[in-house]
Amino acid sequence: MSCILILLYVRDEVSFDRWIANSDRVVQLHIAYIPPDRPPIRTVRAAGRMMEAIRDFAPEQVESGVRLIQSGVTISKDDYLFNEDITFADSPFLELFDLHFFLHGSAATAFAKPMDMVVTQDIALKYFGRSDVLGESLTVCCLEGNKFDAQITGVLRNLPENTHFNIEFLSYLEPSMFDFAPNMLNTWTSVNTYTYFKLRPGMTAEGLQERIHYWLYNESPISEMFSKGVKASERVHLSLMAVSDIHLYARSAAGSMGDMRPLGDINMVKTFIGIALLILIIASVNFMNLSTARASKRAREVALRKVMGASRLQVAVQFLGEAVSIAVLSLLFALAAVELVLPLYNNAINRDLSLVLVSDIPLLFGLLAMTVLVGLVSGSYPAVYLSKFLPARILQANQAGESSGPGKIRSMLVVFQFTVSIGLAVCTVVIYAQTSFARNMDVGYSFQDKLILTGLDRDGASEQQGAIVNELMVILGVKQVVLSSEAPSQDNENNMEFSLLGQSDNAQSTSLILNIYSTGAGFFEAYDMDLMAGRTFSTAYGRDEIQVIADGDDVIGKASVIINMSAARALGLSSAEEAVGRTLRAKIGRSGTHDLEIIGVSEDVYFRSTKFGIRPSVFLNHPDRFQIATINFETKDIAGLISAVERVWKQLVPMSPVSHEFLNDMVGAQYQEEEDQAKLFAAFSMLAVVIACLGLYGLASFTAERRTLEIGIRKVMGARVRDIVVLLVWQFLLPVIIANIIAWPIAWYVMNGWLEGFSHRVDNSTILLASLATGAGALAIAWLTVASRAVKVSGMNPITALRYG
Repeated sequence: MSCILILLYVRDEVSFDRWIANSDRVVQLHIAYIPPDRPPIRTVRAAGRMMEAIRDFAPEQVESGVRLIQSGVTISKDDYLFNEDITFADSPFLELFDLHFFLHGSAATAFAKPMDMVVTQDIALKYFGRSDVLGESLTVCCLEGNKFDAQITGVLRNLPENTHFNIEFLSYLEPSMFDFAPNMLNTWTSVNTYTYFKLRPGMTAEGLQERIHYWLYNESPISEMFSKGVKASERVHLSLMAVSDIHLYARSAAGSMGDMRPLGDINMVKTFIGIALLILIIASVNFMNLSTARASKRAREVALRKVMGASRLQVAVQFLGEAVSIAVLSLLFALAAVELVLPLYNNAINRDLSLVLVSDIPLLFGLLAMTVLVGLVSGSYPAVYLSKFLPARILQANQAGESSGPGKIRSMLVVFQFTVSIGLAVCTVVIYAQTSFARNMDVGYSFQDKLILTGLDRDGASEQQGAIVNELMVILGVKQVVLSSEAPSQDNENNMEFSLLGQSDNAQSTSLILNIYSTGAGFFEAYDMDLMAGRTFSTAYGRDEIQVIADGDDVIGKASVIINMSAARALGLSSAEEAVGRTLRAKIGRSGTHDLEIIGVSEDVYFRSTKFGIRPSVFLNHPDRFQIATINFETKDIAGLISAVERVWKQLVPMSPVSHEFLNDMVGAQYQEEEDQAKLFAAFSMLAVVIACLGLYGLASFTAERRTLEIGIRKVMGARVRDIVVLLVWQFLLPVIIANIIAWPIAWYVMNGWLEGFSHRVDNSTILLASLATGAGALAIAWLTVASRAVKVSGMNPITALRYG
């Protein structure tokens, strides 16, 4: 059952995007920027101008290329409003991906003009109640403040769940539509597009990547954007990945900016495959141990069969057949069990897996093959061992056929079982400890009692930001409302080049690429963020805000910034006090070049998951970038608070639906994936322990039964029940103790390597404590398992034992 459940998960993970025609010829372009003195900024996206440049530079290798841009908009139908994400795609998209899911319309006619829109079946039903909606229109708001009616020119079947695409609205991308936002398409550095190429037949991703590297480092205009003497190869790296590999292998490339949907992890897939194999091996070991332990019951049977003419091969085949039969019977029970637990399993892993063997012939035959293999492996040693019994010796001496050899082998197998079980248990405890440590460590700011209101950058809301803040402040229970470009945990990657000006005119400046946040006055106070020196943004200082200045290289604006301590160190400043009063110069988009006085230095805080570490960051007071409002509240009437917030929004921004979320939920969601994986890991690990203990219980039962006569004699000679229990328990505890001694160093090595991937981690003492705790737990479970059977046997009347012994 466990292996089938894991198999369904693994098969779903490895099947992502393999439904795409010629998926081996479709590749995604990934970019990594390598700032000096900072970890690389990795993303599965690319800059807007790269697709056309690479396509035109390597026409002999590239058949076609497309870009995707996802943009949040408001879509209205009649009196209903919804926040939706539209995916804008270059016209070859439908052809490149050969989408054959059209219910209505076709790929040939879907993109005839800009803003033609293709929707999925679910979207058609949501807005119109039917799927045949060709020619219908939806009102979209807004691009550069303009509403427009988008005509539906195609309806797709819902895309398969096993895809990295998250597409419900697909619209024809006309590049001029984004002229108002040059950072989208007219850029070599800002990464906002998903870029794909379709290779010509016979071409390889490796060959195209070599061509791209030549272009990047020799002929691309990107080289001209860096300081003199700095090569493009030192700052930028481009790579390609087959679309079918994105889900499992792009996690490291998406470290800074993710893909359209959450990515999988090939290491987790390998881990679960390993657990499945270990569970099978432990169960097979149980079968071997119990079969050889029962040899005393079947020694005469084997001897008589051989006397009647059976060959050793025939005897071995008989026992192998029995093992395979038991495995097939187990498969039938497992299939029934899978049907029962599959809903719970799907809920735990947030999937919609199903087991339909009638229509899934490959899976059916795969399970049958696996079952037969398990039966053969499980029955191999018992078949060899039992088939070699010598009839004369067994029948003449009335022996059971048991020797010391099988007993030693069984002890070794018990050691192996519990080594695996204890190792998995230690890993489970450490994973839980690390997840709990990351979730509960001090992140440097307060995230309780905060409601995040998003969408303040949407048309209709951006002009009302001041009024929204004023109205929200009137709500009962609201302590503070502050504006910012993003909330903690949203994990956006925004960077800008800053130059630290020298203290004298002749001093050389230091240039660095630093992460940026835009925060309004009161932000640091609302989040209880401490400053190490200086002050925070305040409306009392007119120079704090970034203002748009006139064009011209000789015009320099004036404003203020706050930096974190990591940025101070990256700039070569030894202390927070030294940083205050220094000046940074930066080109701030369309706002122009500014000299930014450092007015404060904050402590390092974790605005994103602690597993990513701290980024050197600069805080700007830049109202043009404000997108969210943080509502700091103090009330137990949460329903009333939300109702009042929604009422303010509907009053001031009637053309856009309200969107809000509690910050503590957002912060917790950063670790949800790890917690879900830890739960599954724990469940399967505990199952491995249970299976090992079941085998131990069976062995203890057979051992006690075989030693019934011995137990009776010991009791007649005065042995107490406690003495007999200790005798039997010690026989099985010794292998478990040896298993602990073997498992602990292995678990230490594995977990120490795993923890190296975290910038902040539990210390090695946690692994030691986990090993001691799980070791003690395993010993206790083994003791209870064996003792429960030993007490029952040792309590028998010695007369009965002697009479039938």
